[in-house]
Amino acid sequence: MKNLKVLLAILPLFTVACSDDYTDDFTGKTTEIAYRNESAKKSGIGPGNPANPFDTAGSMHNEILEIIGDTDFNSQSIEEIAILIDSVSDAHPELMPLSSDYNLSGRLSEITWIVNNENAITDVLTACTMGVSAKANFITFVNNLPLVANDPYDDIHSVIVSYEAGVLANTGFSDEDKRIILTATSVARYTAYEKKRKDKDWETNVTSIAATVSGAEQNLILGLKMALTVEIYQSNDPTL
Repeated sequence: MKNLKVLLAILPLFTVACSDDYTDDFTGKTTEIAYRNESAKKSGIGPGNPANPFDTAGSMHNEILEIIGDTDFNSQSIEEIAILIDSVSDAHPELMPLSSDYNLSGRLSEITWIVNNENAITDVLTACTMGVSAKANFITFVNNLPLVANDPYDDIHSVIVSYEAGVLANTGFSDEDKRIILTATSVARYTAYEKKRKDKDWETNVTSIAATVSGAEQNLILGLKMALTVEIYQSNDPTL
C-alpha cells in the first residue's frame, strides 16, 4: 500500500490533465467482447477499465491466452508460437475481428529482436512515431510500475487506471499517442490480473510492453498479438 501511495502521488507530476475532448476513433465489433469478472476469487476488482476506449486490447489478449492455456503447447520457437496465436485468433472471429488481416508472419524478426534486446522499451519508443512528450511520459510510467508489481491487484489496477485518465485528458498528446499508450496499458492491466488470479507473481514485463507498443503502432490487434508471443515465449523458456 505504501508503494501504491507513492506512485499515485507522482503520477500527476508527469501527466498533465487538461481536457476531456478525446474521443475514440477505434471502430469495429470488438465491443461485443465482455470483460472477465471473476475477480471475487482473488481480487475485489476486475481487469477492465471502460473509460479506456482501447480496452478491448487487454480483453482479447486474455481471451486468447485462456484458450492457449487450456492446451499442452510449450514450444520455445517464436515462429511456432506466432502461428499458434494466429490460428487461435482466426478460429475465434468473435473474439478478434479481422484477425486474418493482421497476422504475425511479417513481424517475426522484429519480435525476435525485442525478446533479445535488454533495452527493448527504450529502443522501441525511440523509433516509434509517438510525440517526444508522450514517449517521455510513458517511459516514466513504465519505469515506475515495479513499485507496485508485488502489491495486490487492486493497487495495480488503481495505478494503471489513474495513469490512463491522465493520458486521456492530456491535450499535449495526439490521438495517435493516446491510442498506442492506452492499448499498451490495457494489455499490461489485463496481464497483471491474469497472473494475480492464478496466484502467480507479476513481474512487470517490460519486454511485453515494448512488443505491444511496436505492434500497436500499426494496429491494436498486432499490438496484443505481439505481446502474447513474447509472454508465451518467455513463459516456455526454462532459462528465464
